[in-house]
Amino acid sequence: MNRYLYVTFSILCVVILTTNTNAFPGDLVEPHNKSYIEQYQSEKLDFLTVGDWGYDGIEPGQIYGNQSIVSMAMKDWAEYYSSDFIINTGDSFYINYDGDHEGVNSVYDPKWNKVWKDAYKGRLAEIVWYSVAGNHDWYGNITAQVDYSLNYDKRFFLPSTFYVRELYFGPKNTKVVWIHIDTNIFYYEPSNPEKLDMMTQLKQVGWDTVQTIEDKLKWIEDRLIEQQNSTWIFVVGHHPLVATCANQYYMGSLRPLFEKYRVAAYFSGHEHNLAIETAKDGQPVTYFLSGAGSKTRIGCDGSDWGAPVGTLGFLHTILTEDKFTYEFIDSTTALEPKIVYTGFFTPRP
Repeated sequence: MNRYLYVTFSILCVVILTTNTNAFPGDLVEPHNKSYIEQYQSEKLDFLTVGDWGYDGIEPGQIYGNQSIVSMAMKDWAEYYSSDFIINTGDSFYINYDGDHEGVNSVYDPKWNKVWKDAYKGRLAEIVWYSVAGNHDWYGNITAQVDYSLNYDKRFFLPSTFYVRELYFGPKNTKVVWIHIDTNIFYYEPSNPEKLDMMTQLKQVGWDTVQTIEDKLKWIEDRLIEQQNSTWIFVVGHHPLVATCANQYYMGSLRPLFEKYRVAAYFSGHEHNLAIETAKDGQPVTYFLSGAGSKTRIGCDGSDWGAPVGTLGFLHTILTEDKFTYEFIDSTTALEPKIVYTGFFTPRP
């Protein structure tokens, strides 16, 4: 029987969600302190991680656009493995044609159907996309994405820009914690031109000060402290911490936190590439980069492995009580996706 049907997807929300679509924007994006609870009966969890997927344009000479190429491969993987959910590392909506806008402009934006619902079929249209906000999402109306998640389609799961999921599965009720964070305020210095594009929204929600950054770092640390009884702790953000990509503004403050509190892995996008920095002595966290859902470019210098420029694809994971097995999927050729890098690691000590 389909494992998805077993999920107690009331997501037994321990938090009380606002359903007021006229709420002050800051109310929609501020962190939720209490966790969303999910219960799975299966002995293992299967999920895909994809980022930077929201460009549905077709380049000269293409029959299928890059997004379609990746979505076809993802659909095959999700249906073969009966995947339980998607980890969406953000940049969900780009400018797709001349005259288009960044992100979405409202809960009624046609992009919800054109770029998401119509682009991902089969099992990809059945399971939940646990999402974080990318920079291109902030260039548009990020509160509309949160509002859409809360009040229109919870399958695009973004109840706030910072939130926590507690997931339990298997005969031993193994606990897995996911901490979803917004890295935009950590990545861009105020003088950065990209940050200026966000400034109107950041000011509107009160996120334009160093104190806000410190507060969000404290929120992350508090959640990590609370969840130390978990078998697995994962963090998801848009911007990468792989090798030299971590050297941006306040991003360097995240790695010590993750290593101190024994995070098993961090998932990101932003750099339009597939790459990894593996856990090792003195650096116990595995840092994943899966940002090749519709665009490609050079990844992070110093990574332990990175796909060649021009590689489209995603990350596939199988999680059991005592093992995390992963594989990067090159789906550049639509009808012949292939595994290009694999590995595994065991739970946090």
